[in-house]
Amino acid sequence: MASPKGSKRRRLESGYEEKLGNLDMLRPLQSVLLCVESALKADAHEGGNWIRSDDNQRYNMILTPLTKLLQAKVPTQFPVELAFGEDDANKSTTAFQKLVQGDLTTDKGSVVASLTALATAGGNDQLWKPLNYAIMDACGNETRAEVRKAGINCLLSLLQLLGEEYMVLLPECLPVLSELLEESDEEIANLARECIRLGEELLGESLEDSLR
Repeated sequence: MASPKGSKRRRLESGYEEKLGNLDMLRPLQSVLLCVESALKADAHEGGNWIRSDDNQRYNMILTPLTKLLQAKVPTQFPVELAFGEDDANKSTTAFQKLVQGDLTTDKGSVVASLTALATAGGNDQLWKPLNYAIMDACGNETRAEVRKAGINCLLSLLQLLGEEYMVLLPECLPVLSELLEESDEEIANLARECIRLGEELLGESLEDSLR
């Protein structure tokens, strides 16, 4: 008869193997993100007609799951493929940072890169508005700094890529950016400052009064 300790060990091992198996089932996610990003970039090059067809239904169908991934809880052992030449030998970059932010995974697929491509293909502020709302929600996440960092990284990517066209949504971003300036995580605070600096450069005026 197996001892209680032995049975417990087998249950733990079985649970661990099942967990790894479930993670392996999710392995295609990064490749799916890369396919989505590539398709959207190609569509943007053609004017974004495909993503905006059928009264923007395709855009909204892609937007909802992608923005949810901004705040996903990515397991530590999630299988992520690094970009060629990248090496995380010290294991200092988390699976969340790789899969969501795109750290060390350039050209391999990430959530932020896919969202940026989606915005480019969408091409107008009415479609950007729900995207911006989701990004601000991530930036305001009260419990997870990694989500706030992913959100502000995504906003910065959009500002850099879309420039003046995105300025119509900047007023909606300022209250959140103002809070992030006080962020204890210096990297997040610096990203917020960069967003503000870029906004001021694009607008040609100071945003200091709007941040008070």
